[in-house]
Amino acid sequence: MDFRKEKSQLLLIASLSLPWLISLTLDYPHLPIIQTFLSGMAVISASFLISWAAETAEMDVPRSFSLAIVALLAVLPEYAVDGYFAWKAGSVGGDYVHYATANMTGANRLLIGIGWSLIAFLAFKAMKTKEVKLDEGIRLEILFLLLATLYAFTIPLKGSISPFDAIVFVSLYAAYVFLATKAEREEVEMGGVPAYLCSLKTGQRRLSVVLLFLFAGSVILLSVEAFSEGLLETARIFGVDEFLAVQWIAPLASESPELIVAVYFVKRMRVTASMNALISSKVNQWTLLIGTIAVIYSISAFKLQSLPLDARQSEEVLLTAAQSIFAVAILLDLKISWKEAFALLTLFIVQLLLPGVEIRYIISAVYIALAIPIFVKKRHEVVENFRAVKRLIS
Repeated sequence: MDFRKEKSQLLLIASLSLPWLISLTLDYPHLPIIQTFLSGMAVISASFLISWAAETAEMDVPRSFSLAIVALLAVLPEYAVDGYFAWKAGSVGGDYVHYATANMTGANRLLIGIGWSLIAFLAFKAMKTKEVKLDEGIRLEILFLLLATLYAFTIPLKGSISPFDAIVFVSLYAAYVFLATKAEREEVEMGGVPAYLCSLKTGQRRLSVVLLFLFAGSVILLSVEAFSEGLLETARIFGVDEFLAVQWIAPLASESPELIVAVYFVKRMRVTASMNALISSKVNQWTLLIGTIAVIYSISAFKLQSLPLDARQSEEVLLTAAQSIFAVAILLDLKISWKEAFALLTLFIVQLLLPGVEIRYIISAVYIALAIPIFVKKRHEVVENFRAVKRLIS
């Protein structure tokens, strides 16, 4: 099979990081907007390389291990950006405390508001239907997303993310990973760059995966601080709310590969695989990411302490939890209709265009008000999700 297109794609994406790496080597000064653009392109490049390497790695590691680890590696860039803000929050304090929460809530809401609705609409078009049915295997993700969301509602009430919260969220993630290794999954059919990498001889393939991970990881480490700080400085120059810049622009860079991979799956009529990828990412970010930033904050401050939330941050966490509970309610019966996808997209756009205090509370109330009757109607599906997980345990 001719893989010239895939080879060119791999080289092109890898080369996107070179301008930033060269400028670092030469210690060349940049305007903040140029620094943000170059380092952001490097982060995007690394995100794609990690995604491809992670998918290829499924050829050489036990399937149970790949289920647990590959999904985590795919969202590593998002963890790096939020981890940086959490570290600075613990060591410097000030507005960085706000930015850590902003990036986390933005990434989570973007994944559902844009990611889930976009994939749903693409599936409607590809399958010429107004409703998409998902496979039973996705119940595990739905249940843990539900549990994490219910607990997340306690955070804005307390006004902080405590070490205890970190234990709860990380424990939920660990339990999810453990059960994911037991679940039956769709066999992966490689395509694109991973298909090219899998066509290599065993030794070459494994070496390529290792080198891609090392290169991409190094690029992220060399880019994340410049990207984060450059984004903040660029926002100040253009008079943009720094909180909003961190909340929406940073996640767009780090999450773009996940969305593109999901779109690719839909084009190949693998709708469940596409939705499963995005829902798994949501579970990762809504459990491990929240727990991680609290841990990093304490380590950076050299003492065990809670990450404080002011009124704005508490509102953002509440809104994120409310959106999540509505999204879970929609998926309880393993279906998503065009009306439900439209509601996810519309409510997200409203909160994005009108970022006011009243709007955050109103949209949160709307999400919850819409979710409650759906939960009542689909209450038997909640029980079925628990039964599905119980079958995995037994």
